[in-house]
Amino acid sequence: MENLDFVAIDLETATSHRNSICEIGISVVRNSIIVESKSWLVKPKENRYDYFNTCIHHITPEMTESASPFPIVWKEVESYLTNSVVVAHNSSFDMYVLKDTFIANNMLFPTFKHFCSYRTAKYIVKGCNSYSLPNICKTLAIPFGTHHRAEGDSIGCANVFIKCLELADVCSLEELQDRYNFRCGEFTINTFIPQSTRSSKSKSIPLF
Repeated sequence: MENLDFVAIDLETATSHRNSICEIGISVVRNSIIVESKSWLVKPKENRYDYFNTCIHHITPEMTESASPFPIVWKEVESYLTNSVVVAHNSSFDMYVLKDTFIANNMLFPTFKHFCSYRTAKYIVKGCNSYSLPNICKTLAIPFGTHHRAEGDSIGCANVFIKCLELADVCSLEELQDRYNFRCGEFTINTFIPQSTRSSKSKSIPLF
């Protein structure tokens, strides 16, 4: 697919609460090539962590003690995402984490459309035992780094989405949606719409 531009994102959380982001990673794709990737540590509220979460991503309170809180970090991240196409591996987690975090911080939603590389892989790559990021990367022969660190996961997500669109041989993201009968999700200033099948009615979730 020519002229494929998007930003892959991955979020790690400090606790079981979705509004507890402790790391954000992005990979910027231009013309189907990753041209930049980076990550930010984020200080969650009271710098509190659940043991279970730390065991998954190995991010500790000591690592984020001097980090900025989400509203400050978001000022830099937002410039990459506004009016872009955003892709997450399992957007039903990452996009709801963003939604809950914006609401918790009394912040306006950003404006972008979002796709799920996990769901896209399930449409296109048949026969996988698991569509987790490490497994689908292995299936597609995509090099993969440390799981559950945000920058590495965003790189993996970007490469999976690029490869899936190559395998599907589609010419646009609109064609991707038409062929597999789904609608991408969307954030607008006032609402959040999750990705859905065309046969279902996407419920807009207002900010306030």
